[in-house]
Amino acid sequence: MGIVIRQSIGAAVFSYIGVALGVVSTLFIFPNYLTPTQLGLTMGVMLPLASILSIFSMLGTSNAAYYYAAHFKNDATHQPRFLQFLFRMLLVGILIVCFAYYVFKPFFVFHYQKNSALFIEYYWWVMPLIIFVSLYNFLEAYIKSQSDIIFANFTREVLLRLLTLGCLLFYILHIFNFHQFVIGFVLIWAILFFTIFIYSLNKDWFKWSNDVEFNAIATKNTIFQYSLVNVLSGAAWALASNIDSLMIAKYSGLENAGIFRLAVFICTVVQVPQRSMTQILITLLSEHWKNNALDKIEELYKNSSLQLIIAGGFLVMLIVINIENFLRILPPTFSQSGDTKWVVMLLCLARLIDMATSINGEIIQTSKQYRFNFYLIIGLLIFTIFSNYLLIPEYGIIGAAIAGMLTVVFFNITKLIFVWFKFGIQPFSLKSVVAITLSLIIGAAILFLPNLSNPFLAILYKSTIATIVFTLSLVSLKISPEINKIIFKSISIFNKK
Repeated sequence: MGIVIRQSIGAAVFSYIGVALGVVSTLFIFPNYLTPTQLGLTMGVMLPLASILSIFSMLGTSNAAYYYAAHFKNDATHQPRFLQFLFRMLLVGILIVCFAYYVFKPFFVFHYQKNSALFIEYYWWVMPLIIFVSLYNFLEAYIKSQSDIIFANFTREVLLRLLTLGCLLFYILHIFNFHQFVIGFVLIWAILFFTIFIYSLNKDWFKWSNDVEFNAIATKNTIFQYSLVNVLSGAAWALASNIDSLMIAKYSGLENAGIFRLAVFICTVVQVPQRSMTQILITLLSEHWKNNALDKIEELYKNSSLQLIIAGGFLVMLIVINIENFLRILPPTFSQSGDTKWVVMLLCLARLIDMATSINGEIIQTSKQYRFNFYLIIGLLIFTIFSNYLLIPEYGIIGAAIAGMLTVVFFNITKLIFVWFKFGIQPFSLKSVVAITLSLIIGAAILFLPNLSNPFLAILYKSTIATIVFTLSLVSLKISPEINKIIFKSISIFNKK
């Protein structure tokens, strides 16, 4: 597990650079130069809608890349053929989804014309966004399945944000008008795709041939079946992550959707450790299932849960103790609503719950029980749509946050119980309780400290005190030997300098 943590920290470097860039653009530039309506259009409707539809257009090919990675890795004969087969599936899926998007325009016009007419004006620009998001997401998943995580993280976490920031600067400098900004917002994903595609060519993964059989390992029908079953699994997570802002735009307008997406971004920092760790663990899980090493899977399950509880608890604590100061930085159009603070708190709690249950979804996804996700998704989709339908019209963005939290709880508890009963493993221990309690106690104590008039200084001094106290407590209680080793190693390197 120590190797996994070290690799996760290495992979997280670009993630946190991306978060830093995102903080600069999302908290200091976007709100000051884009109206909530404009932010709601791009970040609250166009990108979430493209993300959801891209899951269907990929036809589960990204899941297949992870599942069969251990089988085809380092196989010079079958690996290129495997990638070629998945790529053909992807192209078929893109054509189907784009045709469906064309046919269903009257449906979107009916639901969005009243409160979000600007979206209808830019309706057709979502189609190229679907295409390029799908192409990029597929190649990103394939690269990660080959344990080549660093470059994939660079493109999504750093390059994406740099390009978005550059496009926004063009708008600020009046080189672009808003219409051109939206076009640039779409073309950013084309640049990302071609960047990662050229990288794949340099890795010599694309070797096109009419012979695409690889029955020695798995038949095309088997891969196709696995991929289709996982389409709904991916769609569930995409819907749970994005349908809230789409429904807010429908019932409350693009302005509220923009405010909600800003709150969502503040919470994204919490899951950076989880994303980095999962990228590495999913390949290891595939290999352990191949070798029937359930004991090693249980070890990964427990250790990853503990590390993510520690990291997630610490990051949520920092957000909670600083949320008032974060809101003081934002323009009044984004921060004047008292709901924003509670949206952030609820979404942070949802993300912490998701982190605490660790890799339960990945364990199911890479096992022979992957079909369970198909049955789970039926209930999840109904629950997600129904809860948002009930709560958003009545409570607005607060209702969306409550629905999102309930969805995460339902989704993860169900998977947790399934893994426990099916494989006899669960991720929690007494140390998990200690880690959560530590975050609660320190966070509650910091809240009683006096605030400063300058929000930036207030964030700095509260975060510094919380970090020092949390780190010292973590080391003295010896909750995680792996994290203690990393802390001591970092201190020794600093002392040598």
